[in-house]
Amino acid sequence: MSGFVVAAELAEGDAGGASWHLRILERDVPDGLRPLLTELGRLRAAGVLFAMVCVEDDWCALVRPGPRGPQLLLSDASVVVEDDDEPGIGLARDILDELDVDGPTDDDIDDADDPDAPWPEGDFDILADLGVSDQVFSVILDDGEMLATEQLMRLAEELGFDDDLADILDTLGYSGWE
Repeated sequence: MSGFVVAAELAEGDAGGASWHLRILERDVPDGLRPLLTELGRLRAAGVLFAMVCVEDDWCALVRPGPRGPQLLLSDASVVVEDDDEPGIGLARDILDELDVDGPTDDDIDDADDPDAPWPEGDFDILADLGVSDQVFSVILDDGEMLATEQLMRLAEELGFDDDLADILDTLGYSGWE
């Protein structure tokens, strides 16, 4: 398995309260951004909707469709220097293209203070309206020791659906996030 995509939808309840509904969209990584956006569009969510993508527990991305285009966050843009046949490379490159950001080169990575550090790119305020600030994302994504599933679990804790995501990760066979 090269990864997964989980959709998170915040739906209004009958009593005016809201609750998160999570579902597995893909048990593999999509080839690019457009197929993922199409799949999210099929959900026809009335409330907040975003996708959490995990690729081989090495990196993750958040994709939040919107009327003015998607908001995107990539945990480590340095993956774009990988071979074309690596899982998720097309998606990572599409995300950077949509953000109009050039990914780092091998030289950029070699010249960095810490060549092994993650290289996050995108909309750090992607979930600010839900209480997850860009500072919180910076802390989560700058930790080079965290696996992608751990980063997603940390986000889920911030939003209050960590138990539901833990159940999905167990279903998918991920256990290293604990």
